[in-house]
Amino acid sequence: MITESFLNSCFSLLINKKSQIKKTKSLYRDIIKILDFKTGESFDVPQQVQSKLDCLKKITEMFIDGKSFETIRDSISLSEKFKPQLDFLDFKMNEELNPIIFQDFIKQVRIRKKIVALFKNFDDLNGVLESIKDGSFDSIDDLVVDYEATIKTLYSNVMESNRSITIEASASLDLVKDTYENVLTLIQKKYQSSNKTPTGFQMIDKALLGGYDPSRLYIWGGGSGAGKSTMLNNTIIRSATMNPLLMNTPGEYQRVFKQGEINRVYIYVTMENTIEESLMRTYQPMFDKTTPMMLTDITKGIDIKKAISEVLLRNGSTIVMKYFPAMSVSVIDLMGVVDDVIEQYGKESIAGLYVDYLDLLKTDMKYDMYRLELGHITLSLKTLAVQYNIPVITASQLGRKIYSVQDSKDLSLDQMSESIKKVEHADFVALLGKDMNDDSIVHGKIGKNRSGKSNISLDFKVDFERFKFIECMYAANKEKVDAGTCAANVFDGFNTF
Repeated sequence: MITESFLNSCFSLLINKKSQIKKTKSLYRDIIKILDFKTGESFDVPQQVQSKLDCLKKITEMFIDGKSFETIRDSISLSEKFKPQLDFLDFKMNEELNPIIFQDFIKQVRIRKKIVALFKNFDDLNGVLESIKDGSFDSIDDLVVDYEATIKTLYSNVMESNRSITIEASASLDLVKDTYENVLTLIQKKYQSSNKTPTGFQMIDKALLGGYDPSRLYIWGGGSGAGKSTMLNNTIIRSATMNPLLMNTPGEYQRVFKQGEINRVYIYVTMENTIEESLMRTYQPMFDKTTPMMLTDITKGIDIKKAISEVLLRNGSTIVMKYFPAMSVSVIDLMGVVDDVIEQYGKESIAGLYVDYLDLLKTDMKYDMYRLELGHITLSLKTLAVQYNIPVITASQLGRKIYSVQDSKDLSLDQMSESIKKVEHADFVALLGKDMNDDSIVHGKIGKNRSGKSNISLDFKVDFERFKFIECMYAANKEKVDAGTCAANVFDGFNTF
């Protein structure tokens, strides 16, 4: 892992006059971690580069202490140990390099940092593999448990490493000295409509300034029977069946959208509803069918696949459904699901990952208290969203207070059950509560919203026989809002496919 070429690239990053990479303590600490990680025969450093490695480590440590390179060079020049390196340092300081090369050097630091993270528990992994090799394990049951735990830790270490990556050029900004070009490009890309995933509900999309943003985590909280799963399904169906040209500014999507091609993939992972239930909850609201009506369609020989796929392909989208038993998968497993879809459709096609629901995931780390596990799961979902640059939308159970809600104004974030960390780590939290007297009404409130306004009270007209949220209205102005303001009219024929 430690090669002379890598050492040379680190010297260039730190001391070359042409380097525009930010010299942060995070970068220095990353290099130190990599240089220190040389235990084990497979990572032994060749003797001929050991002096160069020691010199790099000493320079990096002095950078961490806040010293300038001029001061550092003067200090180490008095050491007999590093005198042979002085000419090399002068050369690296003035070497002519293309600015693009420095980005490649950063990538080399990043990938080695991941290796360090991946092999934190190398001894555990090696122990498991050795027990397989020599048959010294106690039982197959123990072997499977130990191996799974080791692999989960490996992936958990990688996720933790991803959280702490702060060495990209856009990670810091001097508002006087630096150019804003890269950051402004990121802002423009993040907030242009073609990068948002609409919910299909006009009121909600307005509050979200167009829809779900990449790299953000969205939570729909609700009590049992309040429609958490139905809301997730409805936002997928509404978005997936919207004409792409209506989702974006004129000309923005026409350049990439072609009739019949799949450009938007909605990943739906459920631990709540089985795969057949998920299919029913897609077909029924899409075609305005109750369960008996769908069963009649099946009996009559109506081609359910053809009906659904024609609607989706007409709008350049598909929905990939995955069912897992409750508490059988972690966020790390969800990463594998996303990777599989990316391999088939490409990264740019992912419209969002929808997880039904957060409380049914298992943690890849054990905690003494359940609320800490939920906090870790929520943070891991947020990390997944950032790492893949996609929106992650999930649901979560609310506490007992939700069952005494009279209207939308009674909903509050303190009703989130078990862990307030779910609220802290999320970018958006909306609450749903079923009306105590009217099964056709679900009260809602946007309690947290980093992309727009919060504390917005909503009421939904619902039809649970068809697993469908029909209308969305501002609760404070119900008497002034008619059906024309709801998202059912945003796209043509949501009720009449």
